[in-house]
Amino acid sequence: MLSRLATTLTIATLALIGCGSDADPEPTPAPTGSAPIGPPPEPFAINGSWLYLGPSDVPHTLAISSGSMVYTDVDGNWSSSWNIQTYDDTLKHFQVVFSSGSGSYRPMGQMQMSGAYEVTGTLLTVQLADGLASYPPLQGAGTCTGTDGTPVPNCRLYIKQ
Repeated sequence: MLSRLATTLTIATLALIGCGSDADPEPTPAPTGSAPIGPPPEPFAINGSWLYLGPSDVPHTLAISSGSMVYTDVDGNWSSSWNIQTYDDTLKHFQVVFSSGSGSYRPMGQMQMSGAYEVTGTLLTVQLADGLASYPPLQGAGTCTGTDGTPVPNCRLYIKQ
């Protein structure tokens, strides 16, 4: 009698285990509001505070985090916030979309920008382009001056603060 009961329990247990077949498992949705599964993304290589050096805009700072870029006039007359849509530190480029601004903020008239960058020591060179269609070529690291001595349009040079 005892062996018959043990056999019945063993068969029932095996049958229940077989009901949860792994042949086509349903994905488990992540709980709403929870952090994504896996390691967090690497921080943006150019995160931090930068002071504008030139060549053609008014003096300002640039604060970069993995989620945003904030341009602020050193005299407090204007500022603009941009949401970082994507960045790639291997290819050294990013895309941003305008979020908000006050005063006569810069860059003026742009709603989306793509940028290429290079860091050389404490210098950050950024080449910007309007829109998200393509990444602008960086003319030269550590300089925003062309070979003929003229400023490169949409190029910005910063120093780490």
